[in-house]
Amino acid sequence: MKTLSFLPLALGLAILPAFAQDDAAEQLVASKQQADMSYRQLMEILGKASSMIHEGIIRENKQMVKEGADIVLHHPAPNHKPWTIMPPEDQDGFKQSLLAFDKILDEHAISAEDAATKGDWQTANSALNDLNASCISCHAMWRAKAAQ
Repeated sequence: MKTLSFLPLALGLAILPAFAQDDAAEQLVASKQQADMSYRQLMEILGKASSMIHEGIIRENKQMVKEGADIVLHHPAPNHKPWTIMPPEDQDGFKQSLLAFDKILDEHAISAEDAATKGDWQTANSALNDLNASCISCHAMWRAKAAQ
């Protein structure tokens, strides 16, 4: 059931008026440092961050987990509006997902880091599993629709 923890947040965002979602998505992107990279490249960096957290858990290396979590928590924005990778009819839905999953990924990264800091490697691994399940859930919804 933990892998569906994003559902209440995503459903809550779904009922926001479209203009509120637009503003919130714009604010989210504006709150990040813009980097000279595409959304795909950003996803590759986040994947490497997940791998770093995983390796840190395996090695029981608290600093490695922290570094990976920090990448998730403080990642930059791509050099374009992320929703532009979607067809126009899907952009509002993708904005909702960006808002929901940004919070969800942060929660799981923080949980993994907190558990690792305490040396609780099983809980850190569980949080990483939830983070990865969230990534996979979003990819399952959107990857096939994204412009290649």
